[in-house]
Order: sequence, then structure tokens, then C-alpha cells
Amino acid sequence: MTNPMLCACIKSWGMCLMPWCICLMAAGCVHFQKGPSEPIAAEERLLLGARGQLRVIDKNPSKATEAVLLVHGYGSSSASYAPVIDALTAHFRVLAIDLPGFGKSDRREGDYSPEALADVLAEVLAQKGIARAHVVGHSWGSSVVLAFARRHPDKLHRLVVISGWVYDEQLIPFMRWARMPGVGEALYGTFYRQNIGERLYLNFVDPSLVTQKVVDEVEKQMALEGAVAAALAAVRGMQFHQSEGDYRSITHPTLLVWGREDHVARLPFGERLAREMPHARLVVLPRCGHIPMWECSGETAAALTEFLSAK
Repeated sequence: MTNPMLCACIKSWGMCLMPWCICLMAAGCVHFQKGPSEPIAAEERLLLGARGQLRVIDKNPSKATEAVLLVHGYGSSSASYAPVIDALTAHFRVLAIDLPGFGKSDRREGDYSPEALADVLAEVLAQKGIARAHVVGHSWGSSVVLAFARRHPDKLHRLVVISGWVYDEQLIPFMRWARMPGVGEALYGTFYRQNIGERLYLNFVDPSLVTQKVVDEVEKQMALEGAVAAALAAVRGMQFHQSEGDYRSITHPTLLVWGREDHVARLPFGERLAREMPHARLVVLPRCGHIPMWECSGETAAALTEFLSAK
């Protein structure tokens, strides 16, 4: 699940003042994947050079004329789109990727900035033989699809941003501290895998959606070798101040979907993005938090299908 609110793990501001010796000791505990890859079904396995293997779910590849690429958020995977994939598959070829470092994809050393991951999306489409696709991004994945729109405009048809995590103002202190060498390794090595249930609750209006099964699955993903290093690298790549001024240059038709009760990405940022992007339309879902695909799956699928089907 998407979960940028890692500061919930910190019990007091004083914890950021830990001695440097502790920081340096903890730094040695954060490393990228060196061992074998996770098992991935052959039909979902895609090899991508130094990135290793990626998991790419590919639904309805031979029957639909238009393709939709789904990009998950921070600390999440393609599973975040599970409740809406079947509805989209009725109309489109649907690809859902586990970005490098997340889900079942390899967690190897590399560039985890939105720009570098946007290039990964372009390579995935090329390997799948898709010249042009609709692209959907959720939370931090929205920064990746916005970078894709800027770097590969000829490969993009329509763009969707769901609960976007795309502005420098959205970064919490924990994430800013993590940019510091040694300090970031200490913070993530200590706190990234703690209090997962508490952090998941921040994403939803309906707390019943945070089941023990969901918590167990997130804990399992976070425990994989290289998961902490990839998460830290992704945070250090969130240099939104360098790119947010370019969102105005994106001229593709764009749909913005936000939960009214989103306490993570917060609706005012969606309203700001709608003002700045010249061809963007904002849809606000009531009684919905940060993950509309789960909490308001019917409304989200309907909004996506209507927008992506428009000519």
C-alpha cells in the first residue's frame, strides 16, 4: 500500500538527534538485493538490463486496441490496482507494473528518481510492442507518470493522476532527513518496517479495509532483501522542486482523481495541480481516502473507463 507518512513511526522530535555513531552503525544494515530474484510467473516476467527482472501483469493483450499502464505508489505494488483491473480489462489491454525495488520486481542498486523510472515505463512499453498507451499513476507513482509525460510525450495518449504525491511541499520531515548520508540509512534501517498497521490506517476513511492479511502482506514485502534500500533511494529521488514547475507544460488530456478525505496527499494539492495543468479535470470522490482504487473502487473504475474511452 502507498504510505509516505513514515513520520508516524517517530515518537518524538528528539529521535532525529541520535548520535552519529548510531547512524553509521545502522547505515551498514541497508543494502540492495544481492541474492536471487523473487519467483515470477513466466507470463509476468520481463528482463530489463541492470534493473534485473520486473513483474508486469498483462491482461487482455490480444483483444483490445488500446493499452492502459498502471503505476503504483510508494511502498506498494501492482496489487494496489487489483479491485479495478477487471473493470478496465473489459475495455482495454491492461498492464500493471511492479516498479523496480517494489513488489516482486528486483530491488537492485540504481536510479530511483521519477525520471529514471519514467524511462523504465518507456522500455516496458517497447518490449511489449506498444507504441502509445494511456498511463495511470497513484500517489508517488503520479510523479513517475508526470515525468513520463514530459520525457516520452509521443508514447502517451491520456494521463491519469490518482491522489498525486508530486509537490515538494508534500514531503514530510522524515523524508527530508532521509536525504542526509548516514542519517537516511539510520532512519530507514530503524523505522521503515515499524508500525505498519498504524501507517496503513492513514490511507483510509474505512478502517475495516486494513485487515491483518493486508498488514501481513505489506510486512512481507518490506522484509525482502533490498526493500529498505530501494525505498530510501526512491525518497532521495523525490526532488520535486526540480520538476514541479514543468507540470504546466504537459498538454495531454489529464484526469485527476482525489479522495475528499485524503489525509496523505490532501485535496488542496489536487486542486493546485488542476489549476496548473492546462488540460486537466479533477474528480473528487466523497468519503474516500488516499487509495480510491480500494476504498471507492466502483467510482474509480467508472471515472477511468469514461475518461480513457473518450475520443
